[in-house]
Amino acid sequence: MKMVQCAGCDRPILDRFLLNVLDRSWHAKCVQCCDCKCNLTEKCFSREGKLYCRNDFFKRFGTKCSGCSQGISPTDLVRRARNKVFHLKCFTCLVCRKQLSTGEELYVLDENRFICKDDYLSSRHSQGKLSHLQVV
Repeated sequence: MKMVQCAGCDRPILDRFLLNVLDRSWHAKCVQCCDCKCNLTEKCFSREGKLYCRNDFFKRFGTKCSGCSQGISPTDLVRRARNKVFHLKCFTCLVCRKQLSTGEELYVLDENRFICKDDYLSSRHSQGKLSHLQVV
């Protein structure tokens, strides 16, 4: 009887049960996310032979936040502005750092930075620097 090698640790599988993932055999304990190391018991995602949990797969390979350039997990709450997507924490006023809400009047600077209406108006009146911004 041929000894089966684990695709995760390269050691022989002597356990009573083995898992078949990506057409390879694994120890049950070796089927884990390559990023967070959580055990993948029900569902996993793969890319280039590596296994990922759902959140880490989408963070690494899914949509990126236009504010911080980090991946957006399927469980993250987001805001959209024009054709871009942002984490809630990244959708903030450049001046006062207040988190901006859906439907709130704001101004766009460089396509992915925002200024709330109050800060825009006060900056415009006191310094005249922000006159090229647009209402979203």
